[in-house]
Amino acid sequence: MKGLTYIYFSATTTTAQCAKAVGKAMGLPVNREINIADNHATELPFFEPDDVAIIASPVYSGRLPEPAVNTIKRLRGKGAYAIAMVVYGNRDYDDALLELMDLLKKSGFNIVGAGAFIGQHSIFPKVGTHRPDKSDLSALSEFGQACRERLDAGYPFKEIEVKGNFPYKNPIDVPLHPKCNSQKCKRCNACADKCPAGAIDRDNPIMTDNSKCISCGRCIYVCTYKARDYSGVKYALIGKVFVSAYSKRKEPEWKIAE
Repeated sequence: MKGLTYIYFSATTTTAQCAKAVGKAMGLPVNREINIADNHATELPFFEPDDVAIIASPVYSGRLPEPAVNTIKRLRGKGAYAIAMVVYGNRDYDDALLELMDLLKKSGFNIVGAGAFIGQHSIFPKVGTHRPDKSDLSALSEFGQACRERLDAGYPFKEIEVKGNFPYKNPIDVPLHPKCNSQKCKRCNACADKCPAGAIDRDNPIMTDNSKCISCGRCIYVCTYKARDYSGVKYALIGKVFVSAYSKRKEPEWKIAE
């Protein structure tokens, strides 16, 4: 094995944290790290059969975010090994892990392990609060160690079966989008520069094009002036229902190829 490449979509660093916990446990030298949320049109690495990639994405409405899908479709595995990961906000990961695995198989990767892990919900932080926590990090480390052991055992790999259905569920349009406080906004354009959906205009960063916004929270995370957040009556009402329905703790699920 020549080394490890991270490719992930991480708007608020939670997915990156999970992917790196797995990679650390694998004990492989890191060749490259790509956050699709920063630039989903970035130049992608060339893979060879002995390379290993951890490819991770958050789950939005039970599916992968479109910028992540578009980038993963451009990968060419050429027989390299892949660890497939999705991170969700304690509601459900639905068809997302199956979708990711299907994309990786079409791209020519041999899938060593696949897992669904939990992070703090990006819209409603009272759900999955402070996750991944100590228990999650332990599970991520265990998953990484199991992937390394399977890699050391060598090829061939049987296909991993995970939860999900095809055709995949239709993603719903999230009716909640970050709002900007014009009094706090300094027009620094960090939000516009970092928005993976191109939903914020540099000439008028106070406004968000809700038809493009994927509600990833990237603009909130990168704003040093705390000018952006989720707010309003609709947010409060939906949040109350959502927190009540999805606060029961979910646990990580993962499988290793036989």
